[in-house]
Amino acid sequence: MTPNFYFLTTKNYPEVASAFAPDNTKLSHQLIPELDEADKLPFELNLVKISVGTNGLIKSDLSGLNTIWLDLQPNSLAWYLVSEKLRDLINRNLKGNEHLKWISAVINNGTEKRIYYIPRFEKKLDVLDEKRTMYVKGTDHIINPCFSLKKIRNYAIFHKPDSLDFWRIPSGLYIDKTVKEDILKNKLTGVEFEQVRTA
Repeated sequence: MTPNFYFLTTKNYPEVASAFAPDNTKLSHQLIPELDEADKLPFELNLVKISVGTNGLIKSDLSGLNTIWLDLQPNSLAWYLVSEKLRDLINRNLKGNEHLKWISAVINNGTEKRIYYIPRFEKKLDVLDEKRTMYVKGTDHIINPCFSLKKIRNYAIFHKPDSLDFWRIPSGLYIDKTVKEDILKNKLTGVEFEQVRTA
């Protein structure tokens, strides 16, 4: 049976609590080099409600939300911000080849603080089927990745090898079927899955 692999993404809600970095924070890709050896985010995030309006996203207080804390928390950095429960679930499924570390992050909701975690890879993983992956012509920018089953079977979680060092703290994470089933079994919140192309 062919092993299944999935893109792990945040669930879309009409309104949701999102963790926002301070206004003067650098852009995500500018922060990556500064966090190369870090085990803690050097600033704290604050929860606000995000809803979709006719002219785009609207930020407001958290009133009216039934659920505030999600296991995969949306955030202004567009990184994966995972609960301790989701981090532990991923850790127990690792195959030992992922070179994955975690950066802790404090999220505030008024006086309540919770620790979440950002995945950071220490090694660029070789995961693509180069012949079937679609690139922007003449560049290494990936339009549509195709992953090599032979390569990714050694990983429970992996990133696509983005240009520059964006793979270190990726905005896209991929998981195997075991991790997906463990997430579903434990009823973790805020997650969705899309099956990925493999060859």
